[in-house]
Amino acid sequence: MPCKKRSSKSKSSKKTTSKKTRTKKSEKSKIETLDVDEDAKKILSALEKIGKPAKCGEIAKVAGFSPQKVAAKMRSLARKGIVERSEDGLYSLKL
Repeated sequence: MPCKKRSSKSKSSKKTTSKKTRTKKSEKSKIETLDVDEDAKKILSALEKIGKPAKCGEIAKVAGFSPQKVAAKMRSLARKGIVERSEDGLYSLKL
């Protein structure tokens, strides 16, 4: 006797957005509304994607820029108060 296939969708299953997902979306919209150029927005999005404080080299790999360009942008963003740099050279979002 053949087995019945079970439906992968249950009647009571609903898509829910977790609080963490909603927070990331609201942070992303904050990045998009900042008065910075598109390269800075890409760099900030890369830092957000990494999800933890990171050095310029790591951010550069994710953003697709050179480490020198990321370092220059991060210094500018730190002066504006958008990111902060720790003593060990790690950058994090202040949003």
